[in-house]
Parts: sequence; C-alpha cells; structure tokens
Amino acid sequence: MNIIFFNTIALGDYLVHSQILKDFKSKYNCHITAVCSKYNGRIISNHNHIDEVIYYEKNSSISKKIKTLKVILKKKYFLSVVFDCQKFSMLANFLLISKYKRGVLMQKFKSFFSLKFFLYYPPKLIAYFLYDNYAIHKRTKFIDKVYYLPHRWIKLFKDFKLKTKKNNIYFFNPMKLQDHNKNLILKKLNVKNYIIFHFDHKWEDIKNIESDLFKHIVILQKNIKKTILISSFKNNSLYFKKNLANFNLFDPNKFYLYKKNNLPIYLIKDPEIFLQERLVSTSEFSISCHSGILVHSAAANKCRLIDVLNENEILIQKCWAPLNNYFVVKKSNKSSKNDLGFIFSKIQQIIKS
Repeated sequence: MNIIFFNTIALGDYLVHSQILKDFKSKYNCHITAVCSKYNGRIISNHNHIDEVIYYEKNSSISKKIKTLKVILKKKYFLSVVFDCQKFSMLANFLLISKYKRGVLMQKFKSFFSLKFFLYYPPKLIAYFLYDNYAIHKRTKFIDKVYYLPHRWIKLFKDFKLKTKKNNIYFFNPMKLQDHNKNLILKKLNVKNYIIFHFDHKWEDIKNIESDLFKHIVILQKNIKKTILISSFKNNSLYFKKNLANFNLFDPNKFYLYKKNNLPIYLIKDPEIFLQERLVSTSEFSISCHSGILVHSAAANKCRLIDVLNENEILIQKCWAPLNNYFVVKKSNKSSKNDLGFIFSKIQQIIKS
C-alpha cells in the first residue's frame, strides 16, 4: 500500500501534520513517499516512517520538474495528499492514480456592504476533479477569528479512523538526534535550569533593541536567577551585531559557544536544527518572535513557550500555536510599538509566575 504526500514549502507546515502521517504508518503499515523541498527534507529525511523522499524545488528547470513528475507517476497509490496547495503538487495529484485524493483549498472573501462572497484557490469546480475530499484554510489576511489549523487536518482524515488528537499533532525528533551534543553543552556550561532565547530578523522592529538588548538580558538574568542560553542562525541584523556578536569564544573545539562579562549568559551560534530542538526540550522557557523551529520544538516537547508578537500577528499565530504552555507578549499594539524594557518586564512576569 502506497501513500504519497506533497509539502514543498514551509517546514512548519509539515510539522503540524507530521503525527498524522506517523499514524497512517502505524495503522496501515504503508509505504510513505514524501515530495518536499530540500529545506523541509532536513527533518522529513530523518523520520523513519517516511520510506522515500522525492525532492522538488520550485526554481528548478522544467526538465528536472518533468523528471520528478515521471518518478511520482511510476506507482499507484492508496492515498495522495496535497498539503501545500502548490501548482506542481496539484498537477501531480491530478495525474497520478490513487484510490483517495485529499488536499486543501485556500479561502478569501470580498465584502459588499454586509455580505461576504467567498473565493477559493483552487476553485471548487477544479477541486472536484482534484480531490475526493478537502480541507478549507483561510488565507492569512482573511483570518477574522482563531481556528485550529491542525484540527482541520485531523477532520480531513476522520474516515481513516486514525488516533491523532489535536493536543498531540507533532512528530518532530523522536530519535532524539543531537541529544548527546546537547548534554555535552550543558555539562560544559554546568547548566541545569535555563531559559533559551532565539534571536532572528523578527526582533528588528522592536523599539530600542539596537541600544538596549544586552542590558535587558542581563537585568532579566539577575532577576530570575537562571542561566540564559541564546541561539541564532546566520543572524546579520544590526541589533544582533551591536549587542551579541562580540561575545568571547568559550569553546573553540566542538561547539560555537560564547560568553560575555563572566555572566551565566551564553551564545550558541548557528546550532543544527535538531540540536536546537534538543536545547528547547529541556528548557524552562523558550522565547522568540515566533521562530518556527522554536515554536514547534516547544510544542513537540510540551515545553513552555513565550511568543513575542505584534498585536496584528496574534490571531494568525494562534491558529497553529500550541494549545498549552503558550504565552504571548506584545511587541506592539494598534497605535504604537512597545519599548524593549516593557517587553522584557512582561517576559519576567511570566517566568516568575
């Protein structure tokens, strides 16, 4: 029995339905083929229940795309699922032979006085020829209330009677890859209780971050009396260079560990994706501006997570954020940006409570 699924875009989009695929494997003992980008293949290729990975890159040549399509069409399938709503995925799904075909329609609307007229991509008429059943997801700009995206995936496959529950949707790093290296880092730093920050470009719009970030990290550490680990990945933001790039190299041999001013504040530069997940797994709190890996790592391990978000992002992110152990700190409201000191005071309140 063969199952094929398509996810050629974001890594997070795969993780919010990863447990569903594992449950298909457990129930049907099927051969699962993933059609994905090399980016999300970093995780997919390390999942033992995925039997075959076919890489597809949107910017590849037409000849490569045709070769990829030919490989996909060689088999007959029990189930085909288009998770990404991409043209290539929908075309391949239309052409291949499968008993069941599932997918997603993206919804938006146009308003006329008090009436709403809903539009879909692909249109429902085309979807009739593509799928025997589909889930409807709202486009980001048209989300007007919280709806839990993973639950819609679960409902799409309810006729298969899987055991997937909405509070257990992640299958991220069950083999605990990089756990040994995580333990080496914590042992070298002599750390047991810690919180972890992830800094990326999403912090750039916070007021006073270029001048005051490290100062507020130090104040937070002294007030909560816990070690602070900082992670980043190829962060070239000006605030990062001014505040965190001049740490002193602490461990030149195996890991890029940095320290500054003899404080229990450490920078782990460019951690591998599974190392990042392992560090989150034993943290007391993980804090980011909705970094995908950090959010999914916390959710997969049922760890406490603080999301620093603009007010207009909160509704959107809650559609797929963890249902439990999830806290939000606003970095702006409708009329103004919040000061960095205000943001860190809110983070401190959550940690100490």
